[in-house]
Amino acid sequence: MERTAFDVLIIGAGAAGLIAALEVALTGRRVALVEAKDRIGGRIATHTGGLYPVEMGAEFVHGNLPLTKHFLEKAGAETYPVGGSIWQHKNGSLQKQEDFIEDYKTLEKKCRELQGDKPVENFLNDDLSGSGQEELRFSLRNYVEGYYAADPRNASTRALCTELTKEDEEQYRIWQGYGKLVAYLEKECREHGVQFFLGQPVLQVQWKKDHAAIITEKETFTASKLLVTVPVGVLQQEAITFFPALPDINRAVQVLGFGHVVKIVFRFDAAFWRSATVTQGKDLSNLGFLFSEAAVPTWWTHFPDERPVLTGWLAGPRAAEAQLLTKEEVVQKALNSLQRIFGVDKLQLEQRVEEVHTYNWSADPFACGAYSYETVG
Repeated sequence: MERTAFDVLIIGAGAAGLIAALEVALTGRRVALVEAKDRIGGRIATHTGGLYPVEMGAEFVHGNLPLTKHFLEKAGAETYPVGGSIWQHKNGSLQKQEDFIEDYKTLEKKCRELQGDKPVENFLNDDLSGSGQEELRFSLRNYVEGYYAADPRNASTRALCTELTKEDEEQYRIWQGYGKLVAYLEKECREHGVQFFLGQPVLQVQWKKDHAAIITEKETFTASKLLVTVPVGVLQQEAITFFPALPDINRAVQVLGFGHVVKIVFRFDAAFWRSATVTQGKDLSNLGFLFSEAAVPTWWTHFPDERPVLTGWLAGPRAAEAQLLTKEEVVQKALNSLQRIFGVDKLQLEQRVEEVHTYNWSADPFACGAYSYETVG
């Protein structure tokens, strides 16, 4: 079956595709948005079936982003600042961190001295090898693998230093979840005539000047213009064939980093980490983030909100190794990590779990990872 009544085709109904579709539709053009999944939102995946919205994809608003804030306000979504203390579990004990990266002044100095570029792994081993820099190496590696979801073996130190020397920006969460924004954008798109075609992975794109055709298993769509908004990981896997080929774009895509992520969210019967009996007498009542050497190394709460929810974040090379794990295996790995960090009996932890969700973004064929990062070269 062939549809020809469109001016613009957009592949991918994530945030980028939705906003692009709305912007184009507002000019009066006929827009078709073709999406591989049977849902809208892409790497925004808000689960709303429990006591609280659960973000299995995008969760934070990083900084005061005018466009994001504009659409959140239009959607009626409310935000609150990310807060709380930062802790690490290392060598069997819980220790408070002053910031996401310890000994920032030393890191800043090393960044200024950096000549050219090198992988972060080399930077850690060559430039931060001093005996007094263990905490800096530990926190920086956690930052790169956690926050960046990057592989230190190819992540750009130059790009990292540029990012870290920027002025700090406030981080936010959305009370109702990012799904509120997706629902608003979908409604606006539909009201302005955008047609959605879900559950239709694009197999091939045929293009020439002022004409494009996209072929799915079900049908063929044509238009004079085409916009591709699929994740970098999908392009790296060459899941969509372009004819004629786009070798320059493909080469550029292949040298980007695209991070692996497995996310686990537990809702417990109570916030056990606020009890001094499981925190070695330390006060974690305002816990925000916790970094560790466990199999699932990074955890965070919703502080200042007091919901009894812990989110586990397995990213970078270790997440790549977990691509083939089942949901139950991921859950057990996460519980083992919490047992190691807090010393709580695993069976007791399991009995206190009231809700659990996992998502392996690298195993998702329509995402193939979480988000991109700069590599050396």
